[in-house]
Amino acid sequence: MASDGLRTLCVAYRDINTSNGRQDFGDNAQTIDFENENSVVSGLTCLGIFGVEDPVRPEVPKAIRRCQGAGVTVRMVTGDNVETARSIARKCGIIRDGDESLVLEGKEFNRLITDELGNISQMKLDKIWPSLRVLARSTPKDKFTLVEGIINSKATKHREVVAVTGDGTNDAPALKKADVGFAMGIAGTDVAKEASDIILTDDNFISIVKACMWGRNIFDNVSKFLQFQLTVNVAALSVSIISACVLGVMRLPTFAYPTAR
Repeated sequence: MASDGLRTLCVAYRDINTSNGRQDFGDNAQTIDFENENSVVSGLTCLGIFGVEDPVRPEVPKAIRRCQGAGVTVRMVTGDNVETARSIARKCGIIRDGDESLVLEGKEFNRLITDELGNISQMKLDKIWPSLRVLARSTPKDKFTLVEGIINSKATKHREVVAVTGDGTNDAPALKKADVGFAMGIAGTDVAKEASDIILTDDNFISIVKACMWGRNIFDNVSKFLQFQLTVNVAALSVSIISACVLGVMRLPTFAYPTAR
């Protein structure tokens, strides 16, 4: 089930008799200690194992392809089982069959990036994150470590710009550390919204694609405006300087203002 992207759920029961003020189990008349988890969950009868699917939104795979086409690398950090995470990532298009993408669990990720003393090694992290696409069974600390490691990395020519999405209180450190933090407007907590830079009012991944598109559009327009202004002003200034050098004098316009009588 996990390999098909289903979250596995087992349903079981036990009979409890509360006659005479005692909490007994079945015919054995054993007192149940509800403060002890092992006492409660022992002797259960299994009814069945179910697979619960959280379907991928139809527009998400296309949005991820647009991100990848624009040079944006999408990584999934989740607490799900590694097989479930792998299946969901394959459906979304984050990983593909035959590529060299890494899919790791949180424990394996921490083992690969720490040194003998248990400290995080940036050098080891730089060998992992470029090909890492899915981090399963991860903790909020793992998410923060990955974000911080990519920001501080020198593995690429230019510093990576990191954007993070999150909806829980535990996501706040990673949202705060990232260059751009996206919080969920519907399912997100107040703590996550305060730590983020942008709030997605519809909790939809495609909104991130639109934000990236408009952000790049504004950046391009500002760059073109500055280029145009610098070109025109430099040309005008060069003509003025050359004219002054040739004529020997620089004539400036004079203005006459009427005086009050």
